[in-house]
Amino acid sequence: MVSSQYTIRIEPLGKEVMAKEEETVLEALRRQFYGRDGQPFFPGCRRGGCAYCKAELLKGKVDHHMIYSRAALPDEERNKNFILTCQSRPLSDLTLRLLKGVHRSPNNKNS
Repeated sequence: MVSSQYTIRIEPLGKEVMAKEEETVLEALRRQFYGRDGQPFFPGCRRGGCAYCKAELLKGKVDHHMIYSRAALPDEERNKNFILTCQSRPLSDLTLRLLKGVHRSPNNKNS
C-alpha cells in the first residue's frame, strides 16, 4: 500500500514541506521546518494542551483529533479554521499561517 503525501505551505514564509498521510501536521513540520533554516526548535507539548502549535488553516482539509484541551483551542477558534497541528492529520494539500515560533528571514520579501 502506497501512502499519500501532501504539501504543507507555511505562510507568510512561503516555505513548503511534505507530509505523509499517517503523520500529524506537526510531525511533518518538526521533521522539515522547526530547527532548520534559522527556525527555532519546537518547544510545545505535542499533546493538544499548550496551543503553541496552533495555526490558522487558510486552505485545505485536516482530520482534527477530538482529544485536546478546549483551553488550547476553544470551539469558536476551531469554527474559524484554527487547528492544533499536533492533533491534525492532512487530508489534502494545506496552507497554514503559523502563529508562534516562526522567524522571518531578512531576505524574505514577504515578511
